[in-house]
Amino acid sequence: MTAKEQFQALVDNYYDGMYHGDPQLIRKAFHPQARLEGIMAGQFFAGMTMESFCKFVTLMPKPAATKDKRDCRFDVLDQTGDQAVLKVTDYIFGVWFTDYLSLLKTKDGWRVVNKTYYSDKLPAAPEAAKGLLTM
Repeated sequence: MTAKEQFQALVDNYYDGMYHGDPQLIRKAFHPQARLEGIMAGQFFAGMTMESFCKFVTLMPKPAATKDKRDCRFDVLDQTGDQAVLKVTDYIFGVWFTDYLSLLKTKDGWRVVNKTYYSDKLPAAPEAAKGLLTM
């Protein structure tokens, strides 16, 4: 499998995990120590771990259940040896996101070690999910 095909499989697990609310798919894409930071609707959010992200996607309304639009694409911005950066543009939870995924190739394959994200809007979220977002 080429690096591009491996990146596609990782992005598929990442996006499908969010789309179906499946934390096991998220765990296939992310390193257990991964961190997530970003900006939504002009607000800075930091401190989310891979496990809190998994919990977040299980608490959100499932886009698959409402047959919400599926749109996710990525570009490989750079790869040097066993590190890479992907730019992912995706529509999820009713808003468009631009994500930058920093990857390292581990003994388990390529894994996201850091995700930064941007959206002009905040997704509609139940209070339990909002409580996982930290500023």
